Amino acid sequence: MSNFGFRGYRTISQHLNDLKKENFSLKLRIYFLEEKIQQKFEASSDDVHRRVSDNKSE
Repeated sequence: MSNFGFRGYRTISQHLNDLKKENFSLKLRIYFLEEKIQQKFEASSDDVHRRVSDNKSE
């Protein structure tokens, strides 16, 4: 393999590694955002149930 070919391979390999790291970071971010949304939904749902119960007891 020529010096140019090796340098090209290294560049592509580094770019691929960078993309893999970015992909992992984005997957992690999506996971935590989904968790946050789920927690807000559950809290909102609990609040609705509490309000309905309060209104029934009045």
